[in-house]
Amino acid sequence: MKYFILITTIIFAASSFADDGPFLGIFGIKTNSPLEIVAATDQLNKECKNPDGVTVTLMSENLNGSEEMTHSYLVGFPNNAAYVDWTNSISSCPGWVKYFEAVQPISESVTEALAFPLAGGGDASKDTVFVNFFVNVSRPDKFLSAYNKLMEDNEGCPGSWGLFAMGPGVQPEEYGTHIAFCGYPDLASYMEQAQVRVPTKEFQRFIRKTFRISEIKGITSSSVVKRYN
Repeated sequence: MKYFILITTIIFAASSFADDGPFLGIFGIKTNSPLEIVAATDQLNKECKNPDGVTVTLMSENLNGSEEMTHSYLVGFPNNAAYVDWTNSISSCPGWVKYFEAVQPISESVTEALAFPLAGGGDASKDTVFVNFFVNVSRPDKFLSAYNKLMEDNEGCPGSWGLFAMGPGVQPEEYGTHIAFCGYPDLASYMEQAQVRVPTKEFQRFIRKTFRISEIKGITSSSVVKRYN
């Protein structure tokens, strides 16, 4: 599975980044029974509480081209210890057994990956629609500098925004090395922005700085189904 959304209820302010977190787990699935997936996840959340600081967001993939994934679980980890605790809970909490028994007949796992934030702002928990840009970057230092300047100058993201470096679970030549996202409070606000046909001067400047060191792999959109804290 190539394309997946990045969003978490952690506020990815640049000052909060550290060697020990935060970071994101991405678990994409394909299903024809979304209501049953929600019911199974609700039950799991009742029986197996997330470790302190861990957040789970169930996303619906709206526009993702020919990709198979229909939904994704985005698990926000505040640090390495939380990731270890969450992983251990899968084998120690009986509710996980019930969850897998419920979802295996109606879904298929299509992707698992980790992603690490490089820059960001805003409160993703206040947004419900996200547009995602998948990019293969050959000079991450120059790309990050240009991206930060773009977000400093450009009002194109009314809500949260961020840039992630992809970690284990992806093939850069297929998935890209980085994902940037832009959040919107609702679908109406996104569609208003989508109708802007002429790129801003700031975005044109960003393209001139990065077109030799980056390649767009895909652009998708997705929306929040439910959040679990």
